[in-house]
Amino acid sequence: MESKREQICRVLCGKEKCNPDLCACDGKQNKRCRQLGKSFIHNMNEGQINYVASKLQKNVFLKACPGSGKTEVLAIKAAYEKEQWKLTSQGFAVLTFTNSAEKEINSRLNCFLNGKLEYPHYMGTFTSWLHGYVANPFLYKLMKYEGDERGDKSIRLVESSCTSDFLSAYSSKYKFRELGNIRAHEFFRDFKTDSYQYCGTRSRQGKEILQSLIQEGDWRELDLEKTKLKFWKSGFVLYEDIEYLANLLFEKYPEIAEFVARRFPVIFVDECQDLSYVQLELLGTLCENGCKIHLIGDLNQAIYGFRNIEPSDTSEFIENYGFDIQLLKENYRSCQPVVNASEYVVNGKNEIVGRNSGKVEFPLVAILYSKGKEKLAINKFHEYVLENNLSVEESRIIVRNHNLKNKLLGLKNNSQSYNNLEAMAQIVYLLNQKEQESDFKMLFDMLAKSIQRIFFKTNEHLNSQFFYRPKEIESKDWKKILFDIRNLLKDAKQLNDFSVTWTEWKKLLNRLMVEKIEVLPELSGCTYDIGNIRRGNKDKTVEKILFDNKEGNLLYLIETIHGCKGMSLDAVFFLSSYQASNDEHSGGYWKQWFNRENIGEENRLAYVAFSRARYLLALGIPKPQNFSEGDRKVLKDAGFEIIEN
Repeated sequence: MESKREQICRVLCGKEKCNPDLCACDGKQNKRCRQLGKSFIHNMNEGQINYVASKLQKNVFLKACPGSGKTEVLAIKAAYEKEQWKLTSQGFAVLTFTNSAEKEINSRLNCFLNGKLEYPHYMGTFTSWLHGYVANPFLYKLMKYEGDERGDKSIRLVESSCTSDFLSAYSSKYKFRELGNIRAHEFFRDFKTDSYQYCGTRSRQGKEILQSLIQEGDWRELDLEKTKLKFWKSGFVLYEDIEYLANLLFEKYPEIAEFVARRFPVIFVDECQDLSYVQLELLGTLCENGCKIHLIGDLNQAIYGFRNIEPSDTSEFIENYGFDIQLLKENYRSCQPVVNASEYVVNGKNEIVGRNSGKVEFPLVAILYSKGKEKLAINKFHEYVLENNLSVEESRIIVRNHNLKNKLLGLKNNSQSYNNLEAMAQIVYLLNQKEQESDFKMLFDMLAKSIQRIFFKTNEHLNSQFFYRPKEIESKDWKKILFDIRNLLKDAKQLNDFSVTWTEWKKLLNRLMVEKIEVLPELSGCTYDIGNIRRGNKDKTVEKILFDNKEGNLLYLIETIHGCKGMSLDAVFFLSSYQASNDEHSGGYWKQWFNRENIGEENRLAYVAFSRARYLLALGIPKPQNFSEGDRKVLKDAGFEIIEN
């Protein structure tokens, strides 16, 4: 009887047996095998082989621990199924949640298919798939949208943070206390609770304010409903609107759900821990119409609570639809002590095996630091990295949020309203710091938003996914404008003098922008408005308002926990905030990581940060006057050596 490894070899390599001699092998996957230095088939463990060779006729949850090679396994599985696929107008979909994850899976698929995954199959983000196969073809039925002047009924996404003037036409009739006349893109109908939720930026208590006002009178809900319907009728939607409407669409038009389930009889969802309740409801409807779902991921890495994502919803979904649970429990990234520490913070069952042999005598260290001395702790971490011959370039500082990241970069955290001039000053400063891929995306996004506000404030524009591109400008032209201005700002040395006043700095920026308009003809006819200096700041220096202890570049790149997902790093320095915030579940303070009585998102945030490390996991732990022997014991019980700084 043919073994599973032989079966995979026959389908993907076109050979009956796997030839261990890579020089003599002429199988179709020889290129990938040479990249690995050995046969890709013999590189897989039994759990990986079992999943790739499994049948598609059932729902599967592939529970994959960090470093288990799940991306490679998913790519092999998709290639394996594609090579045996017989249907010509039906295909499977491979869905993930970020553009970077999509890019990574596509690159692996290209290795095994020697090309892209093509029709009738689909590879992309969950959002793009939903837009392409449900929202754009069908949602106009519920939105009563008659299309644009050309009859195109494609919907247009607006983000909740958008402040463009054209949106004032879609405001509530009545004021909602300090929220004012709420615009249609500042709230949505939550499918799980069947209630309106505030998502705008006018108040941090916006959600609570809206809820209390609705409870005071049903007429407010009717006002919101009319506002949202007007918004939809013009073809505009929020991301949340699309998922809410898609579920209503499947309820009202069950034949559409049947059609989508027939079109995609199998759906693979990578990083399934990022699925929201409303997305699970959509998948459930497709399941009930015959679609088989394969979920791949690790529920301990569910760290999007701010999007109301709860791993318990996914667990319940898996149980309700009778998923077959398969395990990938061999971690090829981390040494065993790092694996154990990662498991410890989420009360794991110690079933994960670390396959990295390690090369550091003490792979778990806790570096104590005094208030305001975070950079001294980073220097101690640097010494430890060098002592153990680890790569500085392959190491990172990880923080919970952008507030601590900005502090390390020397930027003050500003809780005031958005100011275009201040944003431009931050962009100029950050352009001259040590660049990394995640910061490049963030900076490009900031620049796009600022240029849109300066030159196209009153124009309809697209959302951040399209870098706020004004509707009348072609994509390639908009990107060229942004890159030209980016390079202009990066090379403008005079703008790097932040010791001048805001009045002087604004004049310098104005002069630079106006002088260069002639090389950007797309901007020549636009209304130019650089924005105002915030009240009271005209005679203050830029650095006084924006910077705090600016000391130049750090030795290490800084990642937030959400930004580091998917990374494999030689060494990680996970820095705790000096004190706990008012939000007891923020996950930025070290004691929250080790509170194992009620496992929550703060534990999972630590799990994600811990499990990025290959050889060394260092924690930056604050040492206030009340740091106790009990605190030391918490760290030692988790396996950490304590280093005084």
